[in-house]
Amino acid sequence: MKIRKAQKHDVDACVPLIYSAAEALFDYIYQHKQIAATRFIYNEFLSEQGYSSYRLHWVVEHNGIVVATVACYSKKDLLKMDQGTVKNILAMYKLRFPLVVSRALHAGSVVTKPCESCLHIANFGVHPNYQSQGIGSLLLQHLKSLAQQQGYTALSLDVSQKNPNGQRLYERIGFRVVKETEFKGAKNSAIPNGRRMEWWFLI
Repeated sequence: MKIRKAQKHDVDACVPLIYSAAEALFDYIYQHKQIAATRFIYNEFLSEQGYSSYRLHWVVEHNGIVVATVACYSKKDLLKMDQGTVKNILAMYKLRFPLVVSRALHAGSVVTKPCESCLHIANFGVHPNYQSQGIGSLLLQHLKSLAQQQGYTALSLDVSQKNPNGQRLYERIGFRVVKETEFKGAKNSAIPNGRRMEWWFLI
């Protein structure tokens, strides 16, 4: 297994993995008429900025095949990320820009932000054929080392309350639930509430 920074040429492998991390949430924000959520993710992955940009992502490669991906970022990255995603939304959705941005703001109720002391993990997806093989744990340990090298003392992430298997994986690694989050968008949406988890460690 090889862990490396994502590159633009990883787009076809990474987009389905990113989408699998939060399908209902991505659809709520980005799916509009003939535009699929995966199309927006694809375009943003290839861009230089935004929450789905390749620049934020790491990948796990097995025999030359990308089998997992994850985004990792700090509080200081947020302004450029927000600006990038807003720019990407405007470019793709044109007159529907206000609606998409409002839905993205709703999503913020279950997508928490990194604190000063931590790196935040998002878009964590492992290919179904490679799940339950320790790849998720391997990637999290890599991100822990990355955080320590940069002087951070914790990793944080959000997990759906409908994903107990994911929560158990994170708890085995060392994450603990620190906050329950409630989706603030349309009440009839399929978006589950969430939990913020943090893993604190010594440098």
